[in-house]
Amino acid sequence: MNMQIRNANLDDIAQIVDVHINSFEGFFLTTLGRRFLTLLYKGFLETESGILRVSCIEQRICGFSAGSTLPDTFFSELRQRHWFKFFIAALPSLISNPIVVFKKLFHAIFYKGDGIETLPNAALLSSLAVDPNYSGKAVGSALLADFEEQVRHNGGLEYVYLTTDKNSNERVIGFYTKADYFQESQFSQSGKRIMLRFVKKISNKEVV
Repeated sequence: MNMQIRNANLDDIAQIVDVHINSFEGFFLTTLGRRFLTLLYKGFLETESGILRVSCIEQRICGFSAGSTLPDTFFSELRQRHWFKFFIAALPSLISNPIVVFKKLFHAIFYKGDGIETLPNAALLSSLAVDPNYSGKAVGSALLADFEEQVRHNGGLEYVYLTTDKNSNERVIGFYTKADYFQESQFSQSGKRIMLRFVKKISNKEVV
């Protein structure tokens, strides 16, 4: 298997959205539709602190990673630029289920990255997805290691963190634990959704 990992470009966005939809079936962001997801992933290309990498096998995108070296400001910049476009993109879902979607959409649009006050020098891994057709080919592990390398060299940061669901999510939790991520905290999101925050130190620099 000849796998290549590279920076994404605008021509990749459609395939990235396909991978997201296939990987995160039933998740809230997925229900907002292709137009919303297209705007979101374009944002990682347009913002200087954004990281968007794709894994390709035989020139087909089989997975991607997305994140930011400045999560505290990344989503606010994205919101300032495109908040109205995000709202319009989500409008069909909002009309069909206004109460539930409005509450979750408000959180999604005003999401701040769930940063860690005690670790200001940390990058956020916002999303890592592998097309189910390529499951078992170590695509996810390669993308994760690549993302850490991008942060280490391009951002000069010491930590990577991410959030994921606590319940019914043993496979994902095991994946990150095996990659030396440790559970830093637990918190509630949108009322009942219990989230775990995982952290990994990727630099040997001593903390002063």
